[in-house]
Amino acid sequence: MNQVVHDLINFNTACDEFVNGKYILAEVKISSLLNIIAEDDKLRNIVASTLENYDFKENLIKATKSEGNGYSLTLPTDEKEIIAFVYGLFYRFNNKTIDFYDFISQYYKSDDENPGKEFYNFALAIITPFKDAINSIYSKRHVIVESDDYQKNYYNKIITAVKLIVKNIDNYKLKMNEKEEFTMLLNSLYLASQKNDKKLVFSLMVGLDYFSRCNKRTRNAYLTLEECFTN
Repeated sequence: MNQVVHDLINFNTACDEFVNGKYILAEVKISSLLNIIAEDDKLRNIVASTLENYDFKENLIKATKSEGNGYSLTLPTDEKEIIAFVYGLFYRFNNKTIDFYDFISQYYKSDDENPGKEFYNFALAIITPFKDAINSIYSKRHVIVESDDYQKNYYNKIITAVKLIVKNIDNYKLKMNEKEEFTMLLNSLYLASQKNDKKLVFSLMVGLDYFSRCNKRTRNAYLTLEECFTN
């Protein structure tokens, strides 16, 4: 999986430009990152899945430690929590609920009081882990292939996606009977796709749609399969 996926290019570039950018353009770059996520289905689904039942205010308190005249911030170690926290922070910067410049002066104040240094420290501590977490989860959900013909063939895309879902099936934390039903549906979809059986593939997708609505932990897996039908 060594090919850079098109829908990650803009996101990764924006993150890199943020880290290497200028203090005075920070709010513009934050807004740009949020727009990139909002406009891409895969990125938007990744972020949305981390925000379910997530309490930003509570986690900000947990992450904050008082130090002298300011505060320090420690990000969580879990990838999904990193994404939820940073996205929540950016969302509040963007709607002015939290003032960006006040925030970095409190949490990333440098000894020489150089605004550029504060900004760079913030970017490294917040943007880089956010970028890494997005890329990591993306790679687990979406198999990257090199052949354009392969990408255009939705049967092959389904087969690839099913393999990835089955490989990570324990992550959905299903009950035994739910796991067995989910596996059965996925294996049937895999076999139908191998046979290029359009009617059966679409019937099984209907079954998986219903299953994922009843077992919401698997909804993102279904949405990943649904994306196989788009060009």
